[in-house]
Amino acid sequence: MTALLAKYRVLDLTDARGAFTGSLLAQLGAEVILVEPPTGNNIRKTEPYAEDKRDLDNSLVHHSFSRGKASVMLDPDNSKDKKKFLDLASSADVILRSGRPSEIDTLGYPSTSELEDMFPHLVQATVSPFGLTGPKAEWLDSDLVLAAAGVQMSINGDADAPPLRTAVPQVWSHACADAAIGVAVALRERSHSQLGQRVDVSAQQSWTYAAFHYPLFPSWGAEEVTRNGSHVRIGEVASTFHFPAKDGTVTLTYLFGAAVGPFTNRFVEWMVDEGAIDPAFQSIDYSTWSPVDDLDHYEKLTKAIYYFCESKTKAELLEAAKQRRLLVMPVSTLSEVISNTQFEERGLWESVQIGESSAKLPGPFVHAIPRLPSLGSAPKIGENQALLQNLEPKSFIADTQSKPFKRPLDGVKVLDMTISFAGPTVGRTLADHGATVIKVESEHRPDLTRTAGVFLNGDGVDNSACFAEYNAGKKSIALDLSKKESSIPILHELVKWADVLIESFAPGSLGRLGLDSKARKNLNPNLVTLQSTMVGQTGPFSSFPGYGNMAAALCGFFATTGWPGRLRVGPVGAYTDIISPRFAVLAVLSALDHLEATGNPTDFDFGQGESAIQLLNVGLLDSQINGRQWEGIGNADHFLAPHGVYPCSEEDTWVAVSCSNDEQWELLSSYLKINSLKKLSVSDRLMRQKEINAAIEAWTTQRSSKDAAETLQQLGVAAHQVQGGKECASDEQLRHRNWTVNVDHELMGSIPVRNSAIHLSRTPALISEPGPRIGQHTFEILLNNLNKNPDQIAELAIKEIFE
Repeated sequence: MTALLAKYRVLDLTDARGAFTGSLLAQLGAEVILVEPPTGNNIRKTEPYAEDKRDLDNSLVHHSFSRGKASVMLDPDNSKDKKKFLDLASSADVILRSGRPSEIDTLGYPSTSELEDMFPHLVQATVSPFGLTGPKAEWLDSDLVLAAAGVQMSINGDADAPPLRTAVPQVWSHACADAAIGVAVALRERSHSQLGQRVDVSAQQSWTYAAFHYPLFPSWGAEEVTRNGSHVRIGEVASTFHFPAKDGTVTLTYLFGAAVGPFTNRFVEWMVDEGAIDPAFQSIDYSTWSPVDDLDHYEKLTKAIYYFCESKTKAELLEAAKQRRLLVMPVSTLSEVISNTQFEERGLWESVQIGESSAKLPGPFVHAIPRLPSLGSAPKIGENQALLQNLEPKSFIADTQSKPFKRPLDGVKVLDMTISFAGPTVGRTLADHGATVIKVESEHRPDLTRTAGVFLNGDGVDNSACFAEYNAGKKSIALDLSKKESSIPILHELVKWADVLIESFAPGSLGRLGLDSKARKNLNPNLVTLQSTMVGQTGPFSSFPGYGNMAAALCGFFATTGWPGRLRVGPVGAYTDIISPRFAVLAVLSALDHLEATGNPTDFDFGQGESAIQLLNVGLLDSQINGRQWEGIGNADHFLAPHGVYPCSEEDTWVAVSCSNDEQWELLSSYLKINSLKKLSVSDRLMRQKEINAAIEAWTTQRSSKDAAETLQQLGVAAHQVQGGKECASDEQLRHRNWTVNVDHELMGSIPVRNSAIHLSRTPALISEPGPRIGQHTFEILLNNLNKNPDQIAELAIKEIFE
């Protein structure tokens, strides 16, 4: 077993909102110490509780995100404890905080600026609702309110119902994952500058990535994307992923084009075989067909698939998917996730004991070779006080030369053999911070994102703004791997060149390219490899082809997103493709750090779904221990009321409103003049939600969504308008954080792509180039990276492998 980040000490001052940051670092072996006041960290006072018994050691949020951490108790009002904190800070590498700026300032410890002056080596990361500066920096928050602020909610849910969130809170986990990456990037930069820096992550900005590239549609001159159940409506095409089975719901990746069309062909073939559809439907090749060619045909096909799936059980559909290579996956409930054979065989679960109850939670988010240590139990308050003894301060001598600082990942060489969204996002993030990323593809097998819109100034594979977004900053070599005799030697030379190999092919594909584990080690003994698949390289589901919507269905996300009595609808799209790349980037950066420290490389078997399950930890624990239902509850919350999304004066405009405490409720009820309800406890409010929601809706329908949100925030109530791409483009807070940046493309001209959500104070991310044209840098790579001379390149070109 190996602890990749074992040399680092992290002080965790976060509350429940930021706790996942330290959890991720602890899973990779960092020593993470909860610094708690005598009354306990806020996370210990966050519902739900085991057996619903309020106790500092009973919070299931604490048990979800504090495993692997230690705990020391210090009183910030005690002068001796303040001195101990400074001694502890001097021995640390990282300090983590969370909350609005005013909340952070009331913790009782020195500010970020003061600690920076005292200990310049510290990396200090803060996760805040909207960012540490800007017009919304002090806006009140909740998971629901932040979900509304970042587009994903606007496209999530049924068209005839309010925009929808996932019942198990998601937004803060996205931001925490970005913060953990920021810490890892800053630590790498510190290794040559000897200086720490600040990491500033906004939950709102991080969450905009949960909507894929759809937030950019208006900025790309395209029509705004709208919600349409399990997928989205783009123009006239209202697509869907979820279909009813006899005994539940399945997700079916029902799309068209070169990448997915063949799977649709095979599904139609199955329906024809069983007499469920006119054989004429089989005469169309859906790999070259588009719904806009014939909307009537599309609607008839969709209806036929609906009734066909409804006639089968989930098990029958799953078996057919396995036998016929179809993109079908049952939608799992949380209890089904726990008992799934894929996760059992992969050894995902670790047993946790909470009082008299025991339950299962996932272990470390990635399978590493060598293996990562198990996490153990969440600590009791102050159970590690011995850590405060014999503290040794870190010793760093800053580089005082006048030369400019390098970008954090300068010199890191990445070979990117990924496709679609999840894999390319890994390389894009590494490129943002200075890595040289070479992407391998060909005209015969282009990346899937090249076939996704929006297309600008032409409809070719080099005109996709989507590809330009997910592959910004990379270089491209065109290499036709089907011509193995000539192309494989070039691929192997690239493996020798690289520090990191990332790939997202089907299990076993690397071996067929002569790059199994032994071959990679012979070619490059120090290579870090990350193999990314839907659910991992092994197990009964490993052979299934699939995308992130299928992983999300298997892992419980879809079951926990939906209205009572309706088909589950989300999270929209291939949800795990958006969160899992953060974990993959963190794993790669940790492995590079470990390699530099020990000389030992790491291989990762990365299951996108496995890693994403961590975001459901609270629901998984609560359903096991308390039997609480998290499926099909709409925008309601088990512990907060009011908590909902309400219509406003203009068509399909909405505002999210959430009262996190009695004080906010008293302010809201007084303002709405419903004084008879003012003194209701939260338990009473939960019972009278219908009445409360009607009173709020009567007020919101008379106002614009923007005015309603601003009025409530000024009042002291958490609220935000539900924002689509247009609203985000004009959002003053996102503009303050330079949410997008324009890059120049040879064919498409100047186009906006999203900036990094990870703000580093000294060495910020730099996005200056869009995703490349296919083979744009082939000659340059062969000449400069593989040291080929022009004559050798010409000989290779004759063999037509660069197409």
